Amino acid sequence: MKLINFKIWGGLLVFCLILSCTSNTKKIENVNQGKLTATMQLSEVQTKRIILDTNTAPKPQYIQIYKDINNLLNLTFLNTYNNSIYFYNYQTSAFLKKISYDKKGPDGIEMPLGYHIKNMDSIYVFNYINLELLIANDKSKVLGKIPLTENQDFKKSSSQSLYYSQFLPETSNPFLETSKELLLPAQYIRTIPDSLISKIKFLERVNLKTNELTLNDTYPASLYGKNYNWDDETFTEVFGELHPDGDKLIYSFPISHELYITKIGSEQYKTVYGGSNFAGTILSIDKKPNKTTRENLIQHIASQDLYAAIKYDKYRKVYYRFLRRAIPNATIKTQIKEKPITVIILDSNFGYLGETTIGTSEDWHWQNSFVTQEGLNIEFIDKKDVNEASLNFKIFVPKKIK
Repeated sequence: MKLINFKIWGGLLVFCLILSCTSNTKKIENVNQGKLTATMQLSEVQTKRIILDTNTAPKPQYIQIYKDINNLLNLTFLNTYNNSIYFYNYQTSAFLKKISYDKKGPDGIEMPLGYHIKNMDSIYVFNYINLELLIANDKSKVLGKIPLTENQDFKKSSSQSLYYSQFLPETSNPFLETSKELLLPAQYIRTIPDSLISKIKFLERVNLKTNELTLNDTYPASLYGKNYNWDDETFTEVFGELHPDGDKLIYSFPISHELYITKIGSEQYKTVYGGSNFAGTILSIDKKPNKTTRENLIQHIASQDLYAAIKYDKYRKVYYRFLRRAIPNATIKTQIKEKPITVIILDSNFGYLGETTIGTSEDWHWQNSFVTQEGLNIEFIDKKDVNEASLNFKIFVPKKIK
């Protein structure tokens, strides 16, 4: 009898341990995996090559397509090495000019990580060192400063870094301009404590007339709540895009097969399916935050399907959503750059049209992606260009599958 009781309690103990382990892992299933039918795919139609000077390398920190007062389309990018913004004619690839800024002094920008050109007298530059948005002009002068932490909650707390999202703009997750505001994307770079899930916000809104700041938009508790371990910025970066209606934002969270849509200024989301036919269940890390080794973290990232940028193509009325595909049987020696990059095509109502895998991150710097009338531009790493003499883009358009 005692032996039987021991077996029963032993079985219960094993069951409880298994339940405890599995309950620590968030599972986000793809309800449409294998059920979608593709009618379109991406087709490469053009290569654009920008010749660089000796102070500039490929994979620039930030790119903006800007139409100037002469209606000329400029390809501009940030060179963090020499604190400059370069301008090229997008159509001809000809160099036009560069604006260089001091690092010190009254017109200094110590560490620019992104910018937005409204016009030549209003170039908003994010200075990472002081967490501020500087308003500059094309004469290399700084005209004003907007501290980005000024209105954030808990700013006087000794643990204030716990409550702040970090501003890390990039081409695939850019500043967004509306008729009244400039929207700055941010992200929380660690697991979000459940007690703060309704307080951490990741969108800074800057009034273009008054420079007044408003902080909006929290992480969905259904994805990031209950203290599940998403302890890396790869899982928490929020990719945003303006809705064609002009008063809404579309968010692509890396761990969700759905897209989240909100009216600017609202704290309510509606969701639409925007996933891949091939992506599987996305899992959180099965260890406590801060207990995961770097090797195990990389292995976990490599083994998961993770979504990325969402881009609207107003010329073709479609959306492109990037997916970093899982590597089956990834090991601690697997590199994240080995993940295949897939682009999902959605219609104007977010209906699935198809998807195309373009290669891996070894060949594609997908972070530098943007839309022009020519199509979807994605930076391509030309391994034959050993001197890194050019910035290269492959341009894609959606075409019907024959």
